[in-house]
Amino acid sequence: MSHLSRSILLTLAISLALPVTKGFAAAPVSICGETWAPYLYESGGDNQKKKEVTGTHLANFRLLAELTDLEFTFSIMPWKRCMYYVDNYSKPGDHEIAIDATFNKERAEKYHYVGPMYAISTAVFYSRKRFPDGPLSKKTGRVISWINEMQHYSICGFLGWNYEMYYVEHGIPRSNEIIRTSAGFQGLFRMLSAGRCDLVETHPSLVLGAMATGELDMPKDIACSKMKEEPEAFYLMVARKSPRAEELVTRLSTALIFLKRTLEWKSIRAKGVLPASGFEDIRNCL
Repeated sequence: MSHLSRSILLTLAISLALPVTKGFAAAPVSICGETWAPYLYESGGDNQKKKEVTGTHLANFRLLAELTDLEFTFSIMPWKRCMYYVDNYSKPGDHEIAIDATFNKERAEKYHYVGPMYAISTAVFYSRKRFPDGPLSKKTGRVISWINEMQHYSICGFLGWNYEMYYVEHGIPRSNEIIRTSAGFQGLFRMLSAGRCDLVETHPSLVLGAMATGELDMPKDIACSKMKEEPEAFYLMVARKSPRAEELVTRLSTALIFLKRTLEWKSIRAKGVLPASGFEDIRNCL
């Protein structure tokens, strides 16, 4: 079956399954998120006056637009600001969805969740200067491969990211506070290289995206090791204060199911912007 035929059938299926609200698509859906290459980032470099938002999300949302009769716009900003805007939605044109969000109960009280959109694996990053043989688990004597084995080490992370699962699900003591930065991947790995913490647990695909797009010049002493945890899921968070919140959730959720079943979502996302070769040390941690 051709792509066009599939799209027509999917659009028909959704139109039959969902009620149509008059003027539903009149206002574009404003989506915000932080720099999240290869999924969402700004192209053009520092010399371009007006940067353009790009990334694999845009290809996927073109499909969602076809299936839902919605128009989507994207803005990149600090994550905490994005969540604040969506939580305080008040009128058409305000940011209505936060993208690339992990799940926790506190957020679920403020936002409607849609998804997951995708799930990606994580790795533990460390400095070879501090751990020539890698950071070892006190339980197994082997290089750390589970989050609960990180409890004896200091940990760096991002301001605004969700680390509650460390304490609730993985047994990290709350006395082990995450040393946080708002300076992006470059700031995070500089902290790690400088010995301000022992470990960073994050997604190698995002690290590769940051390296490929010039956001990160990785310090030469940084290495990584795969984690055995289940891939982490990422969602959309819809403003509960939006008068069309429930309809957005229904339409987006239904469209996602169709796209994943036909592999359209996966095939487009897999193309990405990651280099076909290079950065082998990090690529081995995928």
